[in-house]
Amino acid sequence: MVCYGIRNCRMRRQVRRDRGGCVGVTERTVQIEILVADCPEDAPEVEANSRVDVAVNGQMYPTARLDDGRYVAWWFEAAAPAPDDSITTEWVAAPTRYLAAATLSELWEDPAAFDSLVSANC
Repeated sequence: MVCYGIRNCRMRRQVRRDRGGCVGVTERTVQIEILVADCPEDAPEVEANSRVDVAVNGQMYPTARLDDGRYVAWWFEAAAPAPDDSITTEWVAAPTRYLAAATLSELWEDPAAFDSLVSANC
């Protein structure tokens, strides 16, 4: 399997006091990986019975927990083949189910973005 385009996303979160006043803003970097199979046997290892479909903008995306604790999304609709099916060749791995599904959603909606991430990391 080839790991293309690792997106380092900065996430900002406001920390508030009890009475609603903002104390400060924290930032952290989150890695999102785009995985593409070289051959059908390259599917990522997922935990058994960990599939949960996640809604992003009214569309359902299948997700599953990876053996390393991250989550993977792999198809553009809930009626999806298994993540290790030979027809499945692209996955997005992220720390949360929603982040994996939302990133996959963005890439399906904008194939040029996917192509630019893949070509930039070849």
